[in-house]
Amino acid sequence: MNKFIKSFLILVGLTSVLSVNAAEFESNVALSSEYMWRGVPQSDGNPAISGGFDISGESGLYFGIWGSNVEYFDDATMELDYYVGYAGEMEDSGISYDIGYLVYDFPGEDYDLKEIYLGLGYSFFGLTYYAGQDDADDNVEVSFALGDTGLSLTYGDYDDAGDYTILSYDLPMEIAGLSVNLGWHSGDYDGVYDDSEFVITFSM
Repeated sequence: MNKFIKSFLILVGLTSVLSVNAAEFESNVALSSEYMWRGVPQSDGNPAISGGFDISGESGLYFGIWGSNVEYFDDATMELDYYVGYAGEMEDSGISYDIGYLVYDFPGEDYDLKEIYLGLGYSFFGLTYYAGQDDADDNVEVSFALGDTGLSLTYGDYDDAGDYTILSYDLPMEIAGLSVNLGWHSGDYDGVYDDSEFVITFSM
């Protein structure tokens, strides 16, 4: 990724969020049997370790970095994502919104992906539009959670590239202090990938 863009995202994100009083810091780490992205395997059938952090302010501004090992490219063995955005809820409507800028970076590979995203949510329903930058495909993602059961269904239409479906279930109990998610990921990309994978993820 262009070093200027990376530095700019980090600078804008940190200065915007940390300038707000009562900034909140959250971190996450996970171990998955496979790293899946929009229905396509990214770690070549091998386990993936991922993690990241988010800094958010009371104003709704947030900034975050997330990373995982990958085995999708010839030279890159890691994916690093940088994002900055603004999220909140429309007053007295129950409708939430999330707008931001996201960069997928693959150190060692002469490739990155940039997207502007806009998400809307109401109750158990979500809709997110990803506008691909630099001639990248756009993506529309619809998700629905079945109440508080831990079950959710996501469908994505990735422009001319293909589509994907994700069925996810969060176990109601922890195992050894870890949250457990079971996921079925199916991708249908013309001439590139047409298959499905079952993935188990442990996170904290």
